[in-house]
Amino acid sequence: MMNKDDIFKEFMVRIGVNTPWSVMDDIVTSDANILRPVKGAAFEVLFDGVVHKYFRCEIKPGPGGDTDIDRVFNNRKETFTLQLKTCVTKTIIENVKFSVSLHKTHGEERRPRNLYPVEWPCPHCPHDGELFPDFLVVLHPYKGVLIVPREQIPRYDNRHKYKGHYKDPANFKWNSQWLNRWDLLGFQQFKGQSLERRSIPPQEKFTHLSQIIHLTDYEIVNMLLMPENFRVLEMNLKGNLREPSMVDWLKNAGIDTSKPEASYAKYDRVTRKGTKIQIKGPSKHLCNPAINQVGVEVMGSHGKGSPRRYSESDFDYLGFVIDPQIISDNINLDKSKYHYCLIPVSDLPLHYKNSLWRTINKLYENCKFVIDSDKNGYFLKPYTNYRNPVTFRGRGPWYVDKIPEKI
Repeated sequence: MMNKDDIFKEFMVRIGVNTPWSVMDDIVTSDANILRPVKGAAFEVLFDGVVHKYFRCEIKPGPGGDTDIDRVFNNRKETFTLQLKTCVTKTIIENVKFSVSLHKTHGEERRPRNLYPVEWPCPHCPHDGELFPDFLVVLHPYKGVLIVPREQIPRYDNRHKYKGHYKDPANFKWNSQWLNRWDLLGFQQFKGQSLERRSIPPQEKFTHLSQIIHLTDYEIVNMLLMPENFRVLEMNLKGNLREPSMVDWLKNAGIDTSKPEASYAKYDRVTRKGTKIQIKGPSKHLCNPAINQVGVEVMGSHGKGSPRRYSESDFDYLGFVIDPQIISDNINLDKSKYHYCLIPVSDLPLHYKNSLWRTINKLYENCKFVIDSDKNGYFLKPYTNYRNPVTFRGRGPWYVDKIPEKI
């Protein structure tokens, strides 16, 4: 691992803008959708620490992709696959029970397709993936780790409509028989002992997060920079840094916005006039600084096919927050801060599969633009060299760091 100064510098390079540590600390700890995956990643770090400190044997990440294996553990005699989980905070009833969510977060999210089958292949319905790992490892709310053999994970009985699948959520007693069962992994001498770290000295950067997940500033940053935590850093943390920055930019221009009142709304902010804005950041695979190309994925994070695509009625403007590191050096825009562009949804391309999906207004997801300039400043214009039949319905120009009159 890099030394502290270098890794903090590398982290700020990845963030891309001058952001106070306190702001990042507050964003992670105040949003459950970010804190949840960060807790999960932190538990993996803590569990690895236990293995290295007490067992001194090999543990490595799973193969990645859509696999359900978080860790591969070798005790020098046997190799086990593990899935690591943290409990759902709202399910904790102290001294009684707690629960973990036990469903796939990738692929099709409808039940029972997103449940884990007891047998592989599942005799009841089709699934992506493989047999559940050998052990489910769960961080107890206060004292230790549950090590649950695959055969002992709670499952739906044969009268239930989801028979043949593990329960979601899976409930465990406070004093579960699987608490600190290190003997099942081959270490009888540690059976019944709580080995994981549960406290940390005060930290300077992530002052609140460090006390929740029991990692130092250095460990937190190193964890977030790990390739397997790409989504946590790029989509969860950076994605949520962009939204308040655009909100502040709008507010400084005299436009107040608020969050939608409806749950799971398809837009992020709404102005007093009722203008709905969906805020997105750039997608690296759609950007090419060599040709001044920037791109954004205009699509939801769940589902497949047409349900995952936005409809043009879902919002009024795409709020594109442009990270400075994707901007070519020949573009004279400040490289220390975000830049913004508001694009009417009516100008975005409709999906060429609308007829196939029997829909009429689904938006094409990979929206690519070229940065250009004129006497009025820098603007975005449509990228035109798509392999698929994709055509923007408006030609722009959509000016950077300027608010359209209609808003």
